[in-house]
Amino acid sequence: MKKLIFFLLISTSALGQYVDYNKIILPDNAQTNDFAEKLVQIAWRNHPDNEMFRRQVNVAGYDLKKSSVEWADVVRFTGNVNEFVLNPNADIYSRAVFFPKYNLSATLSLGMFFQIPYNVKQNRERMMIAQTQLNSQKLAVRNQVLKGYNEYLMREKMYKIQSQLALDNETSHKLVEQKFKNGEITFEQYSLSLSTFSTTTLAQIEAEKDYKNAKLDLERLIGMKLEDVR
Repeated sequence: MKKLIFFLLISTSALGQYVDYNKIILPDNAQTNDFAEKLVQIAWRNHPDNEMFRRQVNVAGYDLKKSSVEWADVVRFTGNVNEFVLNPNADIYSRAVFFPKYNLSATLSLGMFFQIPYNVKQNRERMMIAQTQLNSQKLAVRNQVLKGYNEYLMREKMYKIQSQLALDNETSHKLVEQKFKNGEITFEQYSLSLSTFSTTTLAQIEAEKDYKNAKLDLERLIGMKLEDVR
């Protein structure tokens, strides 16, 4: 009994690990309020690399269908069209009897009985490989887009924080500068304030660059400007 329960638990666990790739990438007609999921959906639709994987699945499907009808080549039908077939009344000497209207032939070889089924199996495997590659690309696209979106959000917050720090430091430095002009503080105190102001400003410029680059990286994945996403 314990072995049976253990087997059922293992089986249930294994079945629960199958991936629904329609949820990994939402279909085009699916609506979502999750902005990150929408970005994944758009990236899957727009990026040219993904189109290549979709077309590979189509090609594999065509090859599979083609190999499935190869048995049709076994039987051949040919017709004989001449003036007597087109106009029987013109055949006053019954010459049409020497020209049959159609020929039906069949060509069989032992190799066909093995080759065609193997071709079907081979193309079915190729179809599964193409579908697996497509699914793998879905996982990769989702991973790249969500990571890119997280990076963008982080860089955006860092830029806003650093901008506020730079603004506050600029205001503080202006007060120090005015005090220095009035002779209320020493040059060393002014120099220290200027150094802090310069460091904060450079950090703000660096944060802005990282933020814009993160935005560009994300837009490269989705194939459009972030502001145009609806």
